[in-house]
Amino acid sequence: MKSAGVLLHISSLPGKYGVGTLGKCAYDFVDFLAKAKQKIWQILPLNPTTYGDCPYSSPSAFAYNPYFIDLDLLVEDGLISKDALPDSYVTYKVDFGKISDRTFSLLHTAYLNRERLQSEFDKFKDDNTYWLNDYALYSILKEEHYFKPWNEWYDDFKYRVDHAIEWAKHEFRDRIDEKCFIQFLFYRQFLNLKKYANKKGIRIMGDMPIYTSYDSSDVWSDPRNYQLDGSLNPTNVAGCPPDAFSEDGQLWGNPLYDWKYLKDNNYKWWVERVRHQFKLLDIVRIDHFRGFEAYYAIPYGAETARVGSWMTGPGYDLFKTINKEIPNGEIVAENLGFLTEGVHKLLKKCKYPGMNIFQFELGDGKKAPILKEYPENNLFYTGTHDNEMLMSFYNKLDTKYRKLVDKVCGITFNDKPNLKIIEFSMNTNCKYVIVPLQDYLGLANEEGRMNIPGVALGNWVYISKPFDYSKELMEYIRNITIKSGR
Repeated sequence: MKSAGVLLHISSLPGKYGVGTLGKCAYDFVDFLAKAKQKIWQILPLNPTTYGDCPYSSPSAFAYNPYFIDLDLLVEDGLISKDALPDSYVTYKVDFGKISDRTFSLLHTAYLNRERLQSEFDKFKDDNTYWLNDYALYSILKEEHYFKPWNEWYDDFKYRVDHAIEWAKHEFRDRIDEKCFIQFLFYRQFLNLKKYANKKGIRIMGDMPIYTSYDSSDVWSDPRNYQLDGSLNPTNVAGCPPDAFSEDGQLWGNPLYDWKYLKDNNYKWWVERVRHQFKLLDIVRIDHFRGFEAYYAIPYGAETARVGSWMTGPGYDLFKTINKEIPNGEIVAENLGFLTEGVHKLLKKCKYPGMNIFQFELGDGKKAPILKEYPENNLFYTGTHDNEMLMSFYNKLDTKYRKLVDKVCGITFNDKPNLKIIEFSMNTNCKYVIVPLQDYLGLANEEGRMNIPGVALGNWVYISKPFDYSKELMEYIRNITIKSGR
């Protein structure tokens, strides 16, 4: 059955205190989606962020972002007092630095008042032993080492010497418990939000990056999962080869997986990671799917991606295991970029939906490839978090391509190009159509772009405004959704 959804990250909700949260602004958005006949709310990774605030670069593949914990809900739970709340304000960009100290101070108070939630908290800890304690200890040791990466810690902690780890667990037991409680608060609030959304007919779709950060609890807690040398330095790192867009390629720097070791252990880490995603999500999109068929390996220390080479990935063997262990998990493959026949065969064998992006479908501008039939099982996007806003994309088109888009989307002088492109997308034969909220609003890059790939700072700060969610917009989305049979 065809359906439609909206892409908007938690941080971009119009929160009262400078960032979107899991509180009233999230519930209001679910109500907006339900009234607009939408069935999917797509968000970005929920992991905590560090320098650059990128949700795709995190100190943990399992942990949650504390910034999204709603403070008003903590008041309702009796964990903090109403008088402790900061003044509310409307902002035009998220300032993560501004909210950091305030958030953790209030979360500390919540921890001190945790008694009434202790039994729920204990169950959460029991259910998440695979990752939770390692993440909490990693976070504490990072603070104790002045936030240096773990490979610069004292050797006993860097190499996880037994007596040092046991000493740290005992010495920092209260601080570790508080880190775990913060994760529990996020989980509890998100689970309640998900239940509310599901009752309204809305499924939540999340995003899972393929790689982890080197400076993460994942690599520190079990370096055997990665291609590291005896000193725990990467032997190869991830990236993309040179292409028409970058003569040096892209050097991401993430450590690569030791797929042989993972296979020998029945892909336990990956199974646990995917299982963990489905605790809070209805649909999981796996980023950079082509990297499972073959991945680009760049020698550690290389200055560019020119010197890399393609290596064979785990292929279907990994997903056969995941599908067996998590038989009802709905997975979407991000199958963008340079795709070989091997990638197409892997996707077909996995039977996962792939993706089509309107902005990538213009071809050479001669044969109007955007009129083609798309795979019915696919998801069709006007753009993703990495794309330009539709209005900026359209305004930058040269005459040839603009005429092509005008023709296939029926754009005339008096039309709003973004809305006509959305309507074209809604009428494709793809199962799901996902549109960023910013494209519905007709924002330009300067106002609404979420991320510019390759730019380290200044991204991820878009935040919507309360007045964006007008009755007129809701009715427009509702009408085109119904008209397109979604």
